[in-house]
Amino acid sequence: MNVIEVKDLRKRLGGREILRGVSFNVGREEIYGFLGPNGAGKTTTIRTTLGLLRKDGGSVRIFGEEPGRGIFKRLGVVFEYEVLNPDWTVLENLRFVAYVRDRDMDEVEAALDTVEFSKEHWGKRFKELSKGMKRKVSLASAILHDPELLILDEPMSGLDPTAQVEVRRLLLKLRDEGKTIFFSSHNLPEVQKIADRAAIIVNGTTRAQFSLEDVEDLEKTYLTMVGGSP
Repeated sequence: MNVIEVKDLRKRLGGREILRGVSFNVGREEIYGFLGPNGAGKTTTIRTTLGLLRKDGGSVRIFGEEPGRGIFKRLGVVFEYEVLNPDWTVLENLRFVAYVRDRDMDEVEAALDTVEFSKEHWGKRFKELSKGMKRKVSLASAILHDPELLILDEPMSGLDPTAQVEVRRLLLKLRDEGKTIFFSSHNLPEVQKIADRAAIIVNGTTRAQFSLEDVEDLEKTYLTMVGGSP
């Protein structure tokens, strides 16, 4: 069974059709890249898939079910822009997440250890952290309840090269531990480095879905689909 199945997803916002027919499926224990240029509809797809926006057409199944509150017990989400409280410390933020999710407080430390977040920074306020450190804490908050599925919106956005390597290594580690990871990106090399399979979305439409092993020249394929020069 696929973890995520999206078929012909459609969504209008502000009188404009943002999603015109998005389809893809994500298998268990794989890293799936959702690739497209800025403005292609990636974030809208994620929000509609999660049920945060009401779809105007098509179908969505996560773990074989329509999106609802219950699925959030089985998945973790990190959006492009950090949502943790900037004035709370790292520990205060994650202890709050643990409380909301009815998890043990010792799982906070386990999550921070998993993302390799140095203990010397646990007492810092979130707004004092670097972009890469913030992303690690956000990932820790997403995995604290040991979800089966992670959905990440542009997880590498704004990170320096060192932080990108660290996050990339973490995602591969989580995949190898049995988690399924779906992430959006406008960065072709990042998708090439870690994805098992991927889809290309252009102007709110899925243009292709494929295994990375089966594509000889992904750069040429991608540029051709988005209207660039191969």
